Amino acid sequence: MGDISDFLTPLGFALEVNVEMESITVGGVALGFGMEVNSHLKGFFQETVLEYEMVSSTGDILTVDAESDPDLFYAIPWSCGALGFLTALKVKIHPIKKFVRLRYEITRSPQELCDKMTRLSESSDAPTFLEATIFDKNTAVLQMGDFADSVPNESQGDRRFIDSPIKPSVNGINWWWKPFYYKWLETFIAKGGGEEYIPYSHYCHRFTRSIFWEIEDMIPFSNHPLYRFFWGWMGAPEVSLLKLFQGPVIRQASVSAHVVQESICPVRSLSNCIENFDGWFGVYPLLVFPLRVYDRGTRSGFLTPHKRNLHGPGKKWGIWVDVGAYGAPREVKEGRNWDPKVNVRGMEHWTRDEGGWQACYTDMFCTHREFREMFNHELLDKMRARLRCEDAFPLPYTKMKPEKGIVDLAAEEAAEKAKGTFVKG
Repeated sequence: MGDISDFLTPLGFALEVNVEMESITVGGVALGFGMEVNSHLKGFFQETVLEYEMVSSTGDILTVDAESDPDLFYAIPWSCGALGFLTALKVKIHPIKKFVRLRYEITRSPQELCDKMTRLSESSDAPTFLEATIFDKNTAVLQMGDFADSVPNESQGDRRFIDSPIKPSVNGINWWWKPFYYKWLETFIAKGGGEEYIPYSHYCHRFTRSIFWEIEDMIPFSNHPLYRFFWGWMGAPEVSLLKLFQGPVIRQASVSAHVVQESICPVRSLSNCIENFDGWFGVYPLLVFPLRVYDRGTRSGFLTPHKRNLHGPGKKWGIWVDVGAYGAPREVKEGRNWDPKVNVRGMEHWTRDEGGWQACYTDMFCTHREFREMFNHELLDKMRARLRCEDAFPLPYTKMKPEKGIVDLAAEEAAEKAKGTFVKG
């Protein structure tokens, strides 16, 4: 994503869904899932894909679009390589402007945030960019943004990359010496909200430096002004590299003391989700991205929406919200034991019951049967049979299930076997 931004932004364009983290790959968000703060208007990254090029299990090169092979086209998102090797994509781009005008509004309860997020995300004149950052159970900063060609009073000197005493200001948030964006956001709580202009080149990857807010768990002093000034230019540690050298003992310890979880739930369930996340994890800040999900009937694929959660003309789409928790649970910080299996499975059950989905890159402690109840496999299974994938490519669950020694699901699987509902993973 960073390479694409570096190429497109100077030309005045961006990917239509320009995923935040610079190191995320286009193939990953096409076959997994990708979202951004304009996904309440555009949907997941998959909605911007026009064409896939794949190599099948038989070595054939397949060029797939919505007209040539609609069943396969709509089965590919979230398939995680279960249908073939992705070799190329054709995706939508759109024109951008120089600045993003950000307005910050403070909400003081989960229900207030839920009501405002529902109204804004479903509105016919919704802001171009919409998200919220929750700093405690009751306090959140709602961020609403739109493109802007210029900034009022910009003629009074070159203020593109410095804060200005004249409001509204221009804030180049991604300069290495600046406070992390989420820390800067938190300052607006005491101010009661505010407004500023951010260069789009800074805004589109605003959480990369801090890995959202994970970097302070890795480097506790990383937001100190001296650290930022002298070493901030090096950027954040590469997460994939850290995982590569993570042995089984460290991996087990991190699962018991650290959370990376996301629930994609209907927007009207946001208030309950916040309350539940506080009980399950007690991790703050929380990320909230609203997402438009489309109902395509039998071609909805993994994300087949429940009819009760649809909205809009003809009930063809609805708004879900991705709520993300990243960090050490409250119990761990307070020196108490935290049970990852009980709490993560609690989140999974609630998300499934609400008609939502769990982010598939996180630790999933569900059985294969429970996974298939959350994600509709009908179209994927049909395409795997057609393309002879069963003995060539593993199922998504086979790739995502926890490795041996992380969580014990023997009791849950035994109960399923006793009921005759067990599905081998």
